[in-house]
This record gives sequence, structure tokens and C-alpha cells, in this order.
Amino acid sequence: MTSSGEETATVKDKSGIRELRTFDIDRCFQEFGHTPKKILDVGHGYGAIANHYHLRGYDVTGLDVSPTHVEAASKSYPDVKFILYDGKTFPFEDSRFDTVILNDVLEHISYDDMEVVLSEIKRVLLPGGIIYISVMNRWQLIEPHSLIPLLTWLPRSAWHPVSRKLKKRDYIHYWPYTRGRLKSLLKKHELEHHDLTHVYVYHKMSGINPVGDRITSKLMNMLKRLRLDSIAFYLALKVSVLLYIAQK
Repeated sequence: MTSSGEETATVKDKSGIRELRTFDIDRCFQEFGHTPKKILDVGHGYGAIANHYHLRGYDVTGLDVSPTHVEAASKSYPDVKFILYDGKTFPFEDSRFDTVILNDVLEHISYDDMEVVLSEIKRVLLPGGIIYISVMNRWQLIEPHSLIPLLTWLPRSAWHPVSRKLKKRDYIHYWPYTRGRLKSLLKKHELEHHDLTHVYVYHKMSGINPVGDRITSKLMNMLKRLRLDSIAFYLALKVSVLLYIAQK
């Protein structure tokens, strides 16, 4: 059984890792010329990102489907409002927020349910408001949840059997994206979109936000040592987490 002290340490560790992503978010806002006022953090997890922006004076609300996450975030950051919801219907009036953050969330929502969620996001977003999207790329070299190399390069029907064989764990509730799939989704919902993945790659390669998996890190470092930085950057763009800004 895990002690309360160990649980607290785990929450802090996960929150710290997640807060690193605010470097990416801030840079994307800066490149897009966007200053948020009212922020909705969908899938807030342990609340670190929401709290980061609360401390900077923004009006922030967190939304999550996990009672554990809502309880933990509310306990850690009592001055921030964290709300539990059913995963589909947002408990807000129309045009409430000018900024929505989806940090590593889309891959945990089925493609069908994402249609509903994005409709709700668009409903509560002010005209001209933006959505920050960070999502797992199907072409990542290391699948980040199972840590199996090239898992999602295989046909989808193979993902679960391979994960069971190699890791003895289920691989069912993950829906990674390609650029094409993400662009099609945003276009379908009549959202302008801008690929800012270069922000994530730059931060990874400059050490601001360290590369997550060892294989990608070693490959990029080897190319940099060979003074092939431009090739390293190009390849990293192809296999990186995807960053997009969408605008209503």
C-alpha cells in the first residue's frame, strides 16, 4: 500500500513535469500574439498548469473527468476552481472563455467523443478565442504510455496484442493523431489552425524542456554532434508531440 507521503510526492512529481509544459504554452501564446484573460484547462490532471496561470493573475477554471484528479488538484491548489464533468457536456454558458488549454488530452478521448468535446469547446469559446493543443503524434518513436518503440506505427489492430505480449498491459484507451487527422478535425469544426510544433522541438533541443524518451534524445544528440542540427530539427518535427493553436 502506498503511504500518504508517497502519494503526495507522486502528485508533486507529476505536477512538476506538467508545469514544464507552460514554457511551450507561453511561447505559443507569444508567437500567436495572444494574451489570455479567462482560461479553461480541460483535463487539468493534478492542476499544475491551471495553478501556474492563476498565480500570474489570470481567471482560470479546471475541468476533468477524474474525481481523483479534481480532489487532488483542489487540495493542492484551493484558490483555483476545479470542476468534475461527464466528459462530454461542459457546465458553462456560451462564450465564457477566451482561451482553452488541451495539454496531452486529446489522445485520451475517443475519436467519436472528441467530436462532441470539440463542439462544446467551440460553444464556450469567445469569438476570436484560441485553443492550445498538445497531442501525442502517432509517429513518435517511443509510444509514451507503454514505452514500446514504434508501437503506433503498426496497424491499430496490433497495438493491444503487442502491448499485452511485451508489457502485459492493455492498450485500448489511446487515440493518437497524425497531422492530417488533427487538421481534418479542426477544419470540420470550422476552426482556423496553426502548426506550432517547432516550439516544442526547439525547447526539447535547447534543453528548456528535456526530451522525454531516450532513443529520440540519443538520436537528436548524435546528429547535433555531427553538426547536422537542421536534419535533427527536421526529423524531430516529424516524430514530435504535435502543438497546434486553433482559433474560433
